[in-house]
Amino acid sequence: MANSATLGRRQTIIAAAQRLAVKRGYSGFTVEDLAAAVGCSRRTLFNHVSSKEEAVLGVLPEITEEQVGVLRAGGPTGDLVEDLVATIIDCLGGDDATAEDWQRLQDVVRRNPELLVRVQDHLDELRDSLVTHLAARDGVSEEQARITLSVTAAVVGLAVEGLIEDPGAGSLRERTHHNLALAREVLSPAGRPGTTARRSTQPG
Repeated sequence: MANSATLGRRQTIIAAAQRLAVKRGYSGFTVEDLAAAVGCSRRTLFNHVSSKEEAVLGVLPEITEEQVGVLRAGGPTGDLVEDLVATIIDCLGGDDATAEDWQRLQDVVRRNPELLVRVQDHLDELRDSLVTHLAARDGVSEEQARITLSVTAAVVGLAVEGLIEDPGAGSLRERTHHNLALAREVLSPAGRPGTTARRSTQPG
């Protein structure tokens, strides 16, 4: 229960910080303002977040040592794309984040473009790290790892957009796998829009 209460308080702080960042701008409020909005002391605030930036952005996605070990060893399923999808979604917090959470974060970044640079720098570092770990798998080159990550990140990104637009149409994980299935259909020769099967020119 204590862990649940701690998590709940942390989420309350992040939500309040994001609302202030949208309303006043990132530089338009202080830590004291945030503490007052949440109804706690500055000291209590920093028991749950390490900085004002973390309060506004939450913890940016990270890959754990356990995830690294599984990914490099060829897991968790043995399918490169499925493994990367699972890892990325877990790095984003799985299905715990709601459409409202994603919408607030989107609003924060749009209102405070200086934070977008911080987020992008972090995501670039994570991308390079994931490419390194993927390329450590048997039979996977660095080029293959980069292409796989680019496609997978796009599929997940569309799933997040869909979650914001229509929260009731499935979880982030469900939407991502739906998008992935569509991508595979499009990328397969038989599934490409406008593609007509070639007739054999060899004698029957």
